Amino acid sequence: MGIREDFLAKLVAMKQSWTTRDAALLAGRPAKALSAEELTKGHPKVSSLIGFQATVYETRMGGCFGWFWLTFTSVHCLAMFYGLFCGSVRVSGALIAQAAWWQYLGLALFYVPFFLVGFAFTVARYRVELTDDMVVVRWRILPYIGWTWHLPVGDEVKVSLAYRGSSENDKPSMAIVVASQGKDIDFGAFLADDVKEFLAGAIRFYYAGDEGATVPFVDNE
Repeated sequence: MGIREDFLAKLVAMKQSWTTRDAALLAGRPAKALSAEELTKGHPKVSSLIGFQATVYETRMGGCFGWFWLTFTSVHCLAMFYGLFCGSVRVSGALIAQAAWWQYLGLALFYVPFFLVGFAFTVARYRVELTDDMVVVRWRILPYIGWTWHLPVGDEVKVSLAYRGSSENDKPSMAIVVASQGKDIDFGAFLADDVKEFLAGAIRFYYAGDEGATVPFVDNE
């Protein structure tokens, strides 16, 4: 085999390896089945409310990256406001000796998206509401700011941890995927791994009881 043929063969092998890896990540693995004792014990980062018609789980993001981002943004924002107040900030090359109110407003609006990113990774909350016929997931950065997902469920509900496009530190980040009746929703890719495991297991337990508790847990890695 010549050099060219050997190179092409290696490229084909690499492509097949990537395709297989991507397929495995997208397929994910079934959520670990929780026992009734584990569910009763709960998780320190997850609050639960078990009612007659619905069971609700809530958790907060609280990542280190988010706190770093929020701290840096706050310091930078305060420095810019202080500079604008002292007349040491240039806008379009011109020194602003005495800023007008609309310039303060413009500066504040400029920082809004950066603060929202920080809030999204620190104080944002997930609320997972489980009923017999519906899964409702609400993600709120601040009150009334966020997204809501609805998934009607049937007799069979599958819960897995699978890749859905999110990465953390250049590594694929698994999301909680709930599927039923040919449709699915995914959420929580940036939650801590132990929180994702607990939430996925709790959802599986709600719809399947403890029938999966005897199934051995197999790590997909």
